[in-house]
Amino acid sequence: MTDDRRPLDGKVAIITGGGSGIGRATAKLFATRGAKVAVTGRTEAKLAGVVAEIEALGGEALAVAMDVAQEESVRAGFAATVARFGRLDIVHSNAAQTGAMFEDALIGDMDIDFWNRTLTTNLTSAMLCAKHGVPHLIAAGGGSIIFTGSGKGVGGDLDYPAYGTSKAGLIGLSKYVATQYGKQKVRANVIVVGLVMTEALDENMPSEAQTLMKEHNLMPDLGRPEDIAEVAAFLASDQSRYVTGASIVADGGFTAHSAVYADMMRFAAMKSSGA
Repeated sequence: MTDDRRPLDGKVAIITGGGSGIGRATAKLFATRGAKVAVTGRTEAKLAGVVAEIEALGGEALAVAMDVAQEESVRAGFAATVARFGRLDIVHSNAAQTGAMFEDALIGDMDIDFWNRTLTTNLTSAMLCAKHGVPHLIAAGGGSIIFTGSGKGVGGDLDYPAYGTSKAGLIGLSKYVATQYGKQKVRANVIVVGLVMTEALDENMPSEAQTLMKEHNLMPDLGRPEDIAEVAAFLASDQSRYVTGASIVADGGFTAHSAVYADMMRFAAMKSSGA
């Protein structure tokens, strides 16, 4: 019987974009739940730091330098993980392009090279992780693929059309993977992530912007990487064995309410105060 405190015992996971933010938090949580973890990314120093953190917690981890936009790099990264740990059970496709987002503005001004680069890094990379992960998952008797999506991918906005379109594509991709490989016990799901306050956002996002986002959040606080890691851990485990082709929203209720929610809250406050 599986230990409820360590539901990932005996499993091996690979996490892209594992050097910081959601990827780092997920890698650490997977390890504490019993998984052996391959942490991948392009910045080797960050990966080494995460591996050291996991080892300090008593876990086992491997740093794999990998560029998710390059198929040969992805193939080699997955092969290195299986060579080290002997199997693969969990793929968390989490890496995404988040830098230079000032370029991701109006469609009428879109630079085609930026558009193509964003879709390659955020969407094609996820397909490559599925392509090179599925055979290993099948060989292990089945497994779970988890894509990190975004609220930007489920509704239009004034900014981030390239990013949002790439994240919308993950929803379709997960359904195709789930459909094509479900009979071979491979599951695929998307976590639709809202604003997550990483250290970088804490330092660089103006307090006024954070207040605005909180107004539209149904929960009192904005999300943290650890909140998303918990959802990923559930989808990675056999506790979610009947969940596939699904989009699990983890955004503090940001997309669950009327578009005028924050305005109506202010209106109600004004009425109650007699203003």
